[in-house]
Amino acid sequence: MAQQDLRFLDEAAKYDLQSRNDPGSWYRRDYGLQKLERLRFPWFLKRLPNLEGARVLDIGCGGGILAEDLAHAGARVTAIDPSRDTIRVARAHAKTLGLAIDYRVAFAERLRERRAYDVVFAVDVLEHVSDLDATLDAAMRALKPGGVFGFLTHNATLEAFEEIIWRWEYVDRRTPRGRHDFHRFITPEDLKKRLRARGARVTALAGIGWQPAPHLVRSTRVTYLGLARKSR
Repeated sequence: MAQQDLRFLDEAAKYDLQSRNDPGSWYRRDYGLQKLERLRFPWFLKRLPNLEGARVLDIGCGGGILAEDLAHAGARVTAIDPSRDTIRVARAHAKTLGLAIDYRVAFAERLRERRAYDVVFAVDVLEHVSDLDATLDAAMRALKPGGVFGFLTHNATLEAFEEIIWRWEYVDRRTPRGRHDFHRFITPEDLKKRLRARGARVTALAGIGWQPAPHLVRSTRVTYLGLARKSR
């Protein structure tokens, strides 16, 4: 099968295409995000308060991989994504599992909810948004004082470029070309600074290695995940 080239599509259109052509791809155990979820969700769960009854927002939810695990953990989940076709697929899949997830077609930058959620997640999405500052503004507005912001993204380093773009898209060709844009990668230091400016302090941080499978590492030079607590 020829490798897809997504370099000339906007971010929502990239995922519309995936969800139209192969809606089941989101839920295969060998899918990269499914493998990653089996690593990241236990890490988050171990460091979060009890999610039973908590209001949680999942920004850039895609096919609902994280949203479904949050709902299984007892959270009341709202999940947003600008890809209309992907939200349609996520709603259908949640229905088959009997999960009541509030899926919405929406851009993170345009969220207007205030102090509504105990936890807000932005995993595998900060490197895809068109306006990082507007996205973080919206996430912090939506989060209650004392609430927690969970994130996962890629570092702006040569090592991250070599793994996420060069290896995945050009050598192994396991992801479509143009899936990621290196100019949108962000260093942990920069993200911490932006969060501090919005009244949130990073309380936990870990790195992710990718070979031969996703695993936790001490270095954050390629991919990293973390939690930040909002003080105001």
